[in-house]
Amino acid sequence: MSEQLLDQIREAKPVAPAPLRERVTLIAVQEPTRAPLLARFQPRRLLLVAPVAVVAALLAAGVIATIPREGTGEENASVAAPAATTTESSADSLESSKNLERLTPQPLGAPPIGALAPSPGRLQRFQAEMRLRVADVEELSAATKSAMRIAQSLRGYVVSVQYDAPAQGVGGAQIVVRVPTARVQTALTQLSALGTILGQRIGIEDLQQPADDLTAQIEDTQREIAQLRRRLENTTLADEERAVLQARLADARRRLTDLRTALSGTRAEASFATISLGLTTERIEPAAVEDGRLDDLKEILAWEGTALLYVLVIAGPFVLLALLLWLGLRLRRRQVETRLLEQN
Repeated sequence: MSEQLLDQIREAKPVAPAPLRERVTLIAVQEPTRAPLLARFQPRRLLLVAPVAVVAALLAAGVIATIPREGTGEENASVAAPAATTTESSADSLESSKNLERLTPQPLGAPPIGALAPSPGRLQRFQAEMRLRVADVEELSAATKSAMRIAQSLRGYVVSVQYDAPAQGVGGAQIVVRVPTARVQTALTQLSALGTILGQRIGIEDLQQPADDLTAQIEDTQREIAQLRRRLENTTLADEERAVLQARLADARRRLTDLRTALSGTRAEASFATISLGLTTERIEPAAVEDGRLDDLKEILAWEGTALLYVLVIAGPFVLLALLLWLGLRLRRRQVETRLLEQN
C-alpha cells in the first residue's frame, strides 16, 4: 500500500453525525434506569454463591449436631448396660453419686417407683437411697425406730444411725442398713411406708465378672500348686532346686489364700444390699407443673435461635466477601462505561 493511499485514508476519518452526538450526550447526563431486583440475579452468579451457602449450612448443621442437648438427657436416659442400672424419682433431688445415673423425677408424694430387682443367679452390688418426710419430731423418732426394726426383721443389720431432733426447727435422721439382697424389695416397700417420699434412687452394679475372674485365678493357682508338689516328690532333686520349688510353693499358697479371701468378700458384698434412708420434718411444697406444649415451644424457639446464630457466625464472612466482590465488579463496569463515553 502506497503512502499516498494511507494519507487519503487518514484524511477520510469518519465523523459522527450531530444527532448521534446529541443522543450520546443525553444518555451520559441521564441517570441509568435500574433493573428490577429479581432481574439482577443471574444464573451464573447463583452458581458462584450456591456452593458457599451449602458449605456454610453444612458446617452450621455439624456444629449444632455436636452440641449436647440439656434438659433431655434425664428424660431420654435409658438402661444401657446391666452393670450399672439406676432409677430415680425426686421432688427434692438426693445428693449426686458418680455410680448412679439420674432418671426422670416424679412428683412429690408419688408412690415408690418400680424397683429394679437384682438378676437371679448373678452377683450384683445393690444400693438404694430414699428420702422421706414425716410430720413432726415424734413421727421422726418413731420412723427411725421402725426402720431399724424392719432391717432386723429381714435378717439384716444397721450400719449407722444419725439422729437430730432439736426442740425447734427442722429435725432429721440418716439411717444406713443392710438387708439380704433377696429381700431388698420387701425392705424398700416397708421403708417407703414410713413417710411421704421426697426422692429415691436405686443402683445395681454387676459383680459377676470380677467373681468369675477370681475363680479362674484360683483354679490356675491350684493347678500350679499341684504341679509344684509333684515336682517336690522327686527324690533326685538337688538341694538348691528343691529350695527354689519350696519358695514358689509357699508364694502360690499365699496367693491362693488372698484370692479366696477376695472372692469371699465379693460374694458377701453381693449377698447384702445397702439402703440409705433419710428422714426429715422439713415442709417441701410440690413444684408447679408447667404446660408441656409451652415447654416444647420454648425449646423449639431456643434451638431455632441457636441455629440462626451459628449460621450467621459461620456464613457471615462468606456473604460479606461475596457482597464486596459484587460491588467491586459493578464499580469497575461503570468505570469502563464512563471511559468509553468520554472517548467518544
